[in-house]
Amino acid sequence: MSLIESHPVALIISDHRMPEMEGTEFLAKVRERKPDIMRIMLTGYADMKAAVEAINQSQVYRYISKPWNDDDLRLTVREALRQFDLVQSNRELTELVREQNKELYDMNRNLESKIRERTKELETKNLELEGSFHEMLDLFLGLMEMKNAALVGHARRSAVLAKEIAARLALPEDEQRVCEAAALLMDSGTLGYPDGLVKKRIEEMDDAERALWQKHPLLAQAGLKRITRLEPVGQVIRSHHEHFDGSGFPDGLKGENIPLSSQIVAVSDTFDLLLNPPMVAARIPISEALDALEKESGKRFDPAVVKALDEIIEKVQEMITSDELEVSLEELREGMTLARDLKTAGGFFFFPRRAGSRPRIWRRYTTSIGSIRSLIGSPFTGMLKILDLPADEKRGRKARDKQEIRMKKSGVGIQKKGTARFPPDSRLPTTGGSIWMSRRAS
Repeated sequence: MSLIESHPVALIISDHRMPEMEGTEFLAKVRERKPDIMRIMLTGYADMKAAVEAINQSQVYRYISKPWNDDDLRLTVREALRQFDLVQSNRELTELVREQNKELYDMNRNLESKIRERTKELETKNLELEGSFHEMLDLFLGLMEMKNAALVGHARRSAVLAKEIAARLALPEDEQRVCEAAALLMDSGTLGYPDGLVKKRIEEMDDAERALWQKHPLLAQAGLKRITRLEPVGQVIRSHHEHFDGSGFPDGLKGENIPLSSQIVAVSDTFDLLLNPPMVAARIPISEALDALEKESGKRFDPAVVKALDEIIEKVQEMITSDELEVSLEELREGMTLARDLKTAGGFFFFPRRAGSRPRIWRRYTTSIGSIRSLIGSPFTGMLKILDLPADEKRGRKARDKQEIRMKKSGVGIQKKGTARFPPDSRLPTTGGSIWMSRRAS
């Protein structure tokens, strides 16, 4: 027994009849201490009791009767040793699997923790990237506002429309954001143009000026593609002057070859120009602007986009109508009210939006503005508007707009006093050094 404790043993062959301890008792003790050792019992033919005990108590591998056949015994020994090896291999594999399972469990726990940490890092990074994205948009809008404040107001209203139309057409959220950003920056390509060119109407331009004007989508794309996150925005802007019938620019794309996002921006751009025309004090009703777009459905615009605009117009009505109008310094009159602080182009603060209990521009201020302009030669930038209409009149006008939209959708005819003038192409002229007021009479 001491040998099996100190040496590796694979097989024990024991006779039943032994002087100090019977074979069945000996093999039973071996089984208790080393159950993996293979056990073979040798006994005579008549010793059936020993055979039963060997099987039941000692659980021997084989019971061999005397006299034995040597070949059979060698074969039995060989099979017993193979069985021992199989048991040992199985135990080693089981132990290996157990250890590996434990390692996998620990790894999974660590992986879950790492995934949570990584997810948190990515969320933080996404927030930072989203913030930097908006900062980039604000930078471009700031540059545009320095050139022409009208450009930014038009861009913001168009962006509201573009995002809502994209949502109505079930575009993914990232494409909705691209549409919104493209509408905000669609006229960024005009920043380097001379004021004399951008103030002209398209029909007033000569061939060279028109050719230069039609390059502004390409210039916008070229400026934005250097910023990775704005590159898709530039691609949308490139095609926002393409027409559904193929008559647009710069590439002459037609129908479904025009990116849907570009068509959304085109409809939003043109609709806002119809509803809030620059340098015009009176704005047309929303129903007339919708009618003008519908007449161009299938020609300039994708019918599906025009339909989507018609479906969301009530939702965004109050966000896309502007009561502000650009006026030159020569047109500045006593009684107007500032919509924003008035500053020079160099940032010199001149007149606040609200001056205590006297919100109007008095004659002495218009005289001072003219004097400073002649002295320092710095054009003024800012927003001017005439005093608001009475609250009941404002409510009445909004109610009329909503009623006309509902009547239009229900098929009821609307008597119009005039027809909306459709711009030859969507553009907003910049007017450097000008001021803004509302579309309301003083």
